[in-house]
Amino acid sequence: MLAKDIQVNTIVLFGLADDWAENSRKVLSEQGHVVYSYPFLPLPDALALIEQIKADFVFCAAEPQNYKLLLEAIKQNITGLPFIVVSRQPDTSAWLDALQAGASDYWAPPFEAISFQWILEAALTSKHGAV
Repeated sequence: MLAKDIQVNTIVLFGLADDWAENSRKVLSEQGHVVYSYPFLPLPDALALIEQIKADFVFCAAEPQNYKLLLEAIKQNITGLPFIVVSRQPDTSAWLDALQAGASDYWAPPFEAISFQWILEAALTSKHGAV
């Protein structure tokens, strides 16, 4: 069962198209989370932004040439930050690739509050359960 009181988190979205970012931002904001959305940025800028806003989660478009570089940079510089790959299409192969690259999870349509809650809780459980 999902907790009724969800902790407010700071979430940054990278590389999501405008309509897609707006839909994701709406779902996340309705739950009270603080959401920032940016295009893909150079790695130093992306890392500085994540640290400046004290992001609790990073959601990144499922473009392997972009998300894999950002994910690797985050893993090397920011310990335990959940990284969720976001795709317009549910694709098992892309989902497995994202997880093998080290992503915490993979989010695909339908972009609904309940699916976000599952992802959030799984990432937080994994983060706090890791040794």
